Amino acid sequence: MAVTFPGESAEYRTARNQLLAQEIELRRAMEAVAAARRRLPPGGIVAHDYVFQGQGPDGGPAEMQLSELSHPASTHW
Repeated sequence: MAVTFPGESAEYRTARNQLLAQEIELRRAMEAVAAARRRLPPGGIVAHDYVFQGQGPDGGPAEMQLSELSHPASTHW
């Protein structure tokens, strides 16, 4: 199925199709990198439970420890 828009030139459609092919290739490469990242073995141990400052659920300042960031109950970050 060929997609065309009213008034577009053949030159534009050719260039747009080439760009679309590049975008698809880029997306596949990004997904491959993400899959490789997920397959990484565990990294080193973090020696300190760092504290981050940000905005809490009430809009005011809040602090959260690094160990809390990956916890499913941490919903305000």
